[in-house]
Amino acid sequence: MRGGRSLLVLLVIALGLGAYIYFVERDRDPAAADAREKAFTVEPADITGLTVRGASGETTTLRRTGETWTLAAPVEAPADSAVLESILSSLSTLTIDRVIDEQPAALDQYGLDTPRMQVDFTTGGGATHHVQLGGTTPTNSGIYARIDDATRVVLVPAFVETTFDKTSFDLRDRRVLDIARDTVDRLTLTPRSGPAIDMRRDGVNWRLTAPIDARADFSPADGLLGRLTTAQMSSIVKEGAEPTAAELRTWGLDAPQLTATVGSGSTTATLAIGAARDDTAVYARDLSRPIVFTVDSSLLTDLRKDPADLRVKDIFAFNAFSASSLELSRDGTSTTWEKTTPSSGADAATQPTWARTKPDAGEVNQTAMTDLLNALSALRADRFVSQVPSAGETLDVVVRSGSADAPVEERATLRRVGDTAYAVRAGEPGGAVIATTDFEAVLTHLTTLTTPAAPETPPAAP
Repeated sequence: MRGGRSLLVLLVIALGLGAYIYFVERDRDPAAADAREKAFTVEPADITGLTVRGASGETTTLRRTGETWTLAAPVEAPADSAVLESILSSLSTLTIDRVIDEQPAALDQYGLDTPRMQVDFTTGGGATHHVQLGGTTPTNSGIYARIDDATRVVLVPAFVETTFDKTSFDLRDRRVLDIARDTVDRLTLTPRSGPAIDMRRDGVNWRLTAPIDARADFSPADGLLGRLTTAQMSSIVKEGAEPTAAELRTWGLDAPQLTATVGSGSTTATLAIGAARDDTAVYARDLSRPIVFTVDSSLLTDLRKDPADLRVKDIFAFNAFSASSLELSRDGTSTTWEKTTPSSGADAATQPTWARTKPDAGEVNQTAMTDLLNALSALRADRFVSQVPSAGETLDVVVRSGSADAPVEERATLRRVGDTAYAVRAGEPGGAVIATTDFEAVLTHLTTLTTPAAPETPPAAP
């Protein structure tokens, strides 16, 4: 009997759903989609005030001053421009899919006796409007709604629920630091223990200035900046008043695990990261604002860097195409090669050619020259060391590249000591450990390039 009752209940539900689809949805004209009635005649730029009540019941009031939106209640804070743009766009484009009931006898059947959500807005001309959202259709194809003071119940697209169902936290600017990424010219990471890392940016190039002075790798350096400027709060812990000393100790912000400072000209912003709240979040604060919040714990992990992680791993910046001069010194002997590029006349279309210029002039095998340049430009650090042995098989390298107007000179010493190969770049501390096979490849190509071709053997006499 129990199975029979369950089957009967399922049958009744199926019949009800089928009846809804037949009587409500069957008359929908697909061709009329483009001619649907607009809920409001308004442009996003016309809206100057908003009140949003989401499904949680929390009501947020926002106002616009010029082009800037801010929360006015329950807290004063900058608004998230992307979220606001989505809401304003949805209000201006909101369409009525269907009129369900012109004169509803009761609103509870549509969930509109106590609407789940409501958005009110005002325009610059002083007009006020609102949309109330109730329940969804049995097929979840739309939401029952009422527009302004009209008595009729209409159906609006279901996707607007996601747009309008916002809390105050959803609507506020949740960035942990308020600074424009493109203007940042310096970044300092100070862990609770260990050396601080300081980097400076000149145009697009980053350089480490502490604890060592060395080239910084663009990708990880810029990745740190991007992580900081896009990181968002997970929750608000305290706002509106400076935290007390006891609170700072509780949240681990009296002695932060790490502070990150970004600078733009004379402006700086500092994020302090404290103790873990749980396995997923840590306490943090922007030192320029009276606010404590949590952030995802992965932010702390991403900001904990060893200086070596941020150094350029490539020993040289040139490539075989950009190089214009190469000088190698080995066992007291120096050899220089220069590239000649025809610039005019009948030879302008020919390929650049390399020739030996010191210690004597001579032609060289172009393929062997390219192989040597490729082997040098491919050298890469496996790791960095503070000191390199002073004795060993040594090759000094000077490469010039770039244009005549902006020439670039790079100097490095390659050295093999036992089974380990090193590269020491001029002007940078310590040295890099490189693959021994890569060091051997350079020597092999150098030998090929500098070994005179064997004379041809005359044919044997008949």
